[in-house]
Amino acid sequence: CINVHPSLLPKHAGGMDLEVHKAVLAAGETETGCTVHVVTAEVDGGPIVVQPKVPVVPGDTPESVKAKVQVEEGPALVEAVRIFGTTGLPKGGDK
Repeated sequence: CINVHPSLLPKHAGGMDLEVHKAVLAAGETETGCTVHVVTAEVDGGPIVVQPKVPVVPGDTPESVKAKVQVEEGPALVEAVRIFGTTGLPKGGDK
């Protein structure tokens, strides 16, 4: 199994939806993104496959950050599937 998480793991692991984007803004981060990773017993702790980034700029809100991250999620998932098709699951992932 794979998962798409709305942050650059390991930052904000375990968070969901707007909670993650609020935490990004509260931390004063200048970039965020999403992470496609292999699901393991550790929540959001599996091997990272793809991590596209987006900028966080002054005036961003949790909703605007979410919108920027969501644009990257579909292409990131497609890229992860492509990687799995050519190289298999990363070490540490269940086959």
